Amino acid sequence: MINLQILGIGCRRSKALKDNVLEALKRYPLNVTLEEITEVDELMKFDISSTPALLINGKVVVENDVLSVEEIRELLERCGAREQNTLRLKNILVPTDFSESSKCAFIYAQALAAEVEASIKVVHMYQPEFDEGNPFVDEPLATFERSRRESLREFVEENAPLDGGHVLAAVRIDQEVVLGFPSEAIVELSRSGKFDLVVMGTTGEAGFLGRVLGQVSTQVSQQAKCPVLFVPRGVTHRSYRNVLFAAKYQPGEDAILRWITKWTVFFSANLHLVHVLDSRENGFNRETIEIERLFQRNGQRVEVASVKNESVVEGLNQYAREKKIDLVVLTALQRRFYERFFHRSVTKRLLINSKLPLLVVPTS
Repeated sequence: MINLQILGIGCRRSKALKDNVLEALKRYPLNVTLEEITEVDELMKFDISSTPALLINGKVVVENDVLSVEEIRELLERCGAREQNTLRLKNILVPTDFSESSKCAFIYAQALAAEVEASIKVVHMYQPEFDEGNPFVDEPLATFERSRRESLREFVEENAPLDGGHVLAAVRIDQEVVLGFPSEAIVELSRSGKFDLVVMGTTGEAGFLGRVLGQVSTQVSQQAKCPVLFVPRGVTHRSYRNVLFAAKYQPGEDAILRWITKWTVFFSANLHLVHVLDSRENGFNRETIEIERLFQRNGQRVEVASVKNESVVEGLNQYAREKKIDLVVLTALQRRFYERFFHRSVTKRLLINSKLPLLVVPTS
């Protein structure tokens, strides 16, 4: 949303500026709010020396002048482009099963939310327990749900956001208990359009890729409709300065790469495009070159690097250690790639998995 304000005293020049703004909006329609301020007491609150003046999103772009329709249209066009390239990160979903892993993810999400001024919704998904041997003594559903709500309340209170011992009141935290299978419920919430990011802990439980991500995390990473940030146990949030994107281009990833650009620009992070070369490769392949071009086309400066290693995991691990990487980014299209990436045989040696958060970006 772009906010326009016209400051003036109702004179001929102020009216001319307003007419030109309205005409420019006809030629270049945008989602805007337009406010005209003419009261002297209100005008005194603005840092201007003369009228008419035009403000865009609270910033004075012109005063004591009447811009032409074309000049205003060009201003709006640039603002519209910036709006499209701005990362929306206002609502964060944090699923919890009350484990240490989800506790770590919740604490991490609070620090992230404080940095980006987002709100958090902590959701606990549950299934009623049922004793097949004695089905008549099971806890009533309403009672069971109340106990889960109480557990969720305690979980949130015990892990409230702290900064030097002071609660970060600016972070809004809501709670909800949902009946259903965790993976399905999380995916459904991600599709609701209410959340910009899911933050989850990694479990290291059984299953092929799930040996590292956990079965629930695996399904969510593949099916969620918003980006999912996986936080390894023991990792605390720090502002992203160096982001690693593994060079494994797939057709249809252009929109995904634009989103990654928004993320890195939002956090003023350096983007590292890394391709791991084995003994059969001698330089950057076509995929790496294509990704670099796409990022540059979106205005993102990229540090492109190649690492010689027979193992993709160990090569990325090496690069992450040397360059002090804060975040690893993969796309949901790269399933085969990150199945290798998290193979059990290299888990113990995988610094990236054990020390760094992983952001999986969906295909749409």
